[in-house]
Amino acid sequence: MNLGFETCGNATLIAYDAGVPVVVTDPWLQGAQYFGSWTLPFRFTPQQLEAFSAARYVWLSHGHPDHLNLESLAIFRDKTLLLAEHRGGRIVADLQAAGYRVQVLANHAWTQLSNRVRILTCADQNQDSVLLLALGERCAVLNLNDGQAIGNRLKLMASFKPFTRRFVLRLLGGGGADMMNYFTEDGQRIDPISPADRTPLGFAYGKLLRDWQGTHTAPFSCHHWFSRADSRWAAAYETPLEAHGRSFKQERGEFIPGYFAYDVASDQVTETPMELMPREFREPREFGDDWSEPLAADDVRAAGDYFRKFEHLRQKFQFINMRVGGRDTFIDLGGPRGRGITFEAPRNSLMTALRYEIFDDLLIGNFVKTVLHGGVRSLYPDFTPYVAKYGDNGRAFSVGELHDYFQSYRDESGFQGWLDYVRVRSTRRVRRALVATLSSTPVLYRTARSAYRRFIA
Repeated sequence: MNLGFETCGNATLIAYDAGVPVVVTDPWLQGAQYFGSWTLPFRFTPQQLEAFSAARYVWLSHGHPDHLNLESLAIFRDKTLLLAEHRGGRIVADLQAAGYRVQVLANHAWTQLSNRVRILTCADQNQDSVLLLALGERCAVLNLNDGQAIGNRLKLMASFKPFTRRFVLRLLGGGGADMMNYFTEDGQRIDPISPADRTPLGFAYGKLLRDWQGTHTAPFSCHHWFSRADSRWAAAYETPLEAHGRSFKQERGEFIPGYFAYDVASDQVTETPMELMPREFREPREFGDDWSEPLAADDVRAAGDYFRKFEHLRQKFQFINMRVGGRDTFIDLGGPRGRGITFEAPRNSLMTALRYEIFDDLLIGNFVKTVLHGGVRSLYPDFTPYVAKYGDNGRAFSVGELHDYFQSYRDESGFQGWLDYVRVRSTRRVRRALVATLSSTPVLYRTARSAYRRFIA
């Protein structure tokens, strides 16, 4: 194509101008991620592989390895890596230390990459970022990847609306794109909602187009499957590709059921054949994990140092228990009595996650077993964001550092952005309360699900 873009991989776009690849987004091209738990289900075409090598720029949304993939970045050594301006600057510092050429883009400012391709990006307090890709004056792609553009919605809408063709892409129906491996204190798995019981995803895609006034959407940032033997159980909760468009209403816009290319000149969408890779579940030992191996004394000290540096955890939890090799190691945090979390994990992956401050990667792999104690209902909102997002990546550990961290994003987004944060927090609280109540009451659950479908239809 002369001017246009195509989707491939997990959350990868390739944009072209004058037939030349200009920018690639979030290239995960090879390898098993999340300590071997995720692999790509579909092959790249030879033309796509050539385009990766020829592209001038690489845009990276956030630090998860299915988006910022160091193994894949090796082929982009001579390219310019583009990132939003994240508080803490960890990703930029790490990439520069590894020898990459990195350009940090100011929030909500257009950057010209070629004659007809320009981009605008912005960061949010969850250490995610959004890309708005403009192809000429008629077509734009809003790449939300795994995020919701928290605090940036109104500014993005103002930049997005002038275009005639408006593609909106975001992770929906991730099928295990977050931690879901919860257990009761007596060792019984708490089953996630099965694919058959979920609200049809077509409603969510319709709402996505309505909320952003988009014209086209497609499955995106969801093309992965579980591939490690001890996370094999989670494969039952993956969302089949054919389920994404179920119940989508055509009056909302155009739903494209898989990978595709869009040519701006002809205003034509062409679906790309998706060739499945062979599926294999590999043993934990291939990734250095032996579930019978206990922690060493130095490991216990390192785990204590890691968790105690998060001041918010010390206010919310009495303990974190690391169950490794069949032995419990309790880390006293001094918070409310009885409130705690047990993580049962293999030693190698656990200590790697602590050493490199990538604890979220350990959880998303869904081989670690998580038990909540003392009335704790979820890892959100008091564990995962404070550890993985504000702490590991945002470098905000103390109460004072967290205050400055949040204030910097509020200052950037202004009053309307503050309202956006309030809306998202309120929605999450209501959702958690409803899930806790309705999951134990099937009739109420079915009634509420039906009402939700009518609301978003």
